[in-house]
This record gives sequence, structure tokens and C-alpha cells, in this order.
Amino acid sequence: MLVIFLIHITTIEDHRLKKILYVALSIRLLLMVIEVYIYSDLPYLTARDAGRFQRRAVAFYDQYSLYELLMPPYPSGSGLYSYMMATIYAFFGTTENSIIRSVNILAGVFVVYNSYKISQTLWTRNVAVQNALILAIFPLLAVYAQDAIRESFVVYFLTLGILYYVYWSHQKRPYYLIISVFGFALSTALHMGALMALLALLVYYFWRAINSLFTGKVYSLINTIVVIGIVGAGIFYLNTTGWGLGDIGGEGAIGEFGMEELIERRGHGETRGRAGYLEGMLANNPLDIIWQTPVRVAYFLFTPFPWMMNSLWDLVGLFDSLLYLLVFWGIYKSLPVLRQDPEKMALLFMLIGMLIIFAWGVSNYGTAMRHRAKIIPLAICLAPHIYPLRRVVYNQLKKKWQIIYLLKLLRN
Repeated sequence: MLVIFLIHITTIEDHRLKKILYVALSIRLLLMVIEVYIYSDLPYLTARDAGRFQRRAVAFYDQYSLYELLMPPYPSGSGLYSYMMATIYAFFGTTENSIIRSVNILAGVFVVYNSYKISQTLWTRNVAVQNALILAIFPLLAVYAQDAIRESFVVYFLTLGILYYVYWSHQKRPYYLIISVFGFALSTALHMGALMALLALLVYYFWRAINSLFTGKVYSLINTIVVIGIVGAGIFYLNTTGWGLGDIGGEGAIGEFGMEELIERRGHGETRGRAGYLEGMLANNPLDIIWQTPVRVAYFLFTPFPWMMNSLWDLVGLFDSLLYLLVFWGIYKSLPVLRQDPEKMALLFMLIGMLIIFAWGVSNYGTAMRHRAKIIPLAICLAPHIYPLRRVVYNQLKKKWQIIYLLKLLRN
């Protein structure tokens, strides 16, 4: 009822968006009912982390009162999500994770809302409607949005940060940029993948600052300095407190490790099980990092490849990888348009930054399927040419069918 109420008040003047959000809600609720009450052990569709989060949340719930849970300091990383679960349990007096799934659905539905607003600001309303509809029905994004894991909130805060960056880029109001960094920080607090988006944004604006100095564009330089200052302050705070950086060493971790040591710490922890890949690929020097990164990104995005399939359930992964192939083909076709707009290039830098960090942190395609769902809203927002592609493919098939039909007639 809360989700329905929020959908209603946020889409009063946009009935097309309202219908799409109801579609997103219905799909996620249906998946929740299936997983909770009918069958809850589908391969790749049930995150192994869910049980760990649940056990830790129950321990927090048993140990702390509601007042204590609401008082800082708060943990970060996966501990923060369990802390959030325990707080919800304290409000509702239950440790049944269906309530957590329901709250995750709320966040998952508004990921679609944020993506609609991003696309509407970047492109047109028609593209925004199509993007929102794709995300509403995107299979594994919907599956993970209702599971008792942190994905929904990681992606919600990430898209919130991106949305307010886009708003700032159009209106140049500093508080938009502050809200944007806050969104990225909350996403990083739950999972450090969003940190790479901030770092990539910083790199992009350093490059713009150098370019502005050579071209003499003073106004552009001022805006660039504002972004570097606010984003840099956000990264400094995260690094000083260690909030969300537990996976790379916590407080002061940024800059403490060399690149090779950092990759060694994070790049080889997931190569296990039947779905493991690139088991023998290790980075021993900077040159290895350069040539291995494209390979790891390709495996992260598009596995399982057909030759890696060992069971019927791998068809789920293959279908998922084909969807990513289509989306990234759309980004490739859109590059000429993206290059013309600094705002869109900044988002592309963010996407590339997150692809790199996830590609080095994952070497198991079951895990990769879950992590790449974090970047699909941003990827779809950068792929307006994914829609004309459908017509191109259809026309090619139509010509092929016509040629085959003509050959049959000639033979007869």
C-alpha cells in the first residue's frame, strides 16, 4: 500500500510512468510470492548472501533495542544492510524476511522511477518511457529487487546520485551536486562499487580542467573546479571514515595499496565453483592490468558463453548475457551522440569505472549476473540507439526471408 501511495503521488501528471511503475511493482510482487511461498531454490536466482544477511540481522535484533539501532555509529558494507534489516524488524516486531523483501521492492520500483527521470533529462520523454519499461521487466533486475539482499538499495542510491548529477549538469545548482555525492556515498556505504563511479567522475573532470586551461573556457573551468571540490570532499570523507571500504582495507584504504596489491586482494576471491572463470589469470605487473582488463570486462558482462554451459539452468545466464550484448551494442551505436555532450561522457566514464571494478572483483558468472544488474540502469540510459536497432534487425531478417523465398520459387 505504501508503494502504491508513493507511485500515485509522484506520477500524478504522468500517467504513462504510473502504469510502468505499476508493472514493475506487479512483477516484483509476483516474484516475491513465488520465491517465498512456492519455490525458493532456483539456481542463480537466489543470492547466497541472503542467509548471511538474515542471520546477522536477527543477531542485531536480539542484541539491540530500537533506540540503540537508530543511534550512530552505523556499520558499513554488508553489515549496514543487516543493520537496516534489524531496524525494520524492531519497528514491526518480526524477523520474517518477507517484510524486508517488501521494502526492497519499494526501492526497486523507484530505481525504475529514477532511471525514467535520468533518461527524460538526457534524451526525450519517449526514450524515457521505453527505458523505464525495459527496466520494469528486465528479468534479473526484477528478481534481485525482491530478494533479501542489498541490491535494491545499492542501485537505488546509485541512480539517485546519477539523477542529481544530471540535474546539476542542467541547472548548475550546487545543492544538486551535494545530493548527488550523498547518493553515491550511501550506495558506497552498502557496496563499494559506486565509489569507482565517483573516482571515474573525478578523473573525467580533471581531464576537463586541463582541457579548459588550454582552450581558455573560464566558465567551464569554474564549474569543473566546483565538481572536483565537492566530489573530492565526498571521497575524502569516505576514505577518512572507512565507510563502505571494508573490502579493500577500511579507513585510509584509498592510496594505501598499490594497484597490483589492490587487484590481488580483490581480483582472485571469486574464482570458485562450477561457474568460475579465468582461474589462472593473475596480474603480476601494470602491463598485465592493461591487457587483462578488457578480457575481464567481456567475461563479466557476457558470461556464460555457450561453451561454458553445463546444465539447463545455464540457459538463464545465457539469456541474461544476450540482453547485455544488445544493450552494449546500443551504447556502441550511440557513441557519436555521447561524445558530443560532456554530461553524457561523464556518465559513460562512471559506467566504465564500475565495469572495471566489478570485472576485477568477480570471476564467477553466477556472481557476475548479480553484480552486473547494478550497472544495467545506467547502461540503458546511455543506449538510446538500442530501439532503432530492433528495426534494423527486423529489416535484415525480412530481407533474408525474402531471398530464401525467392530461391525456393526459382528452384520450383
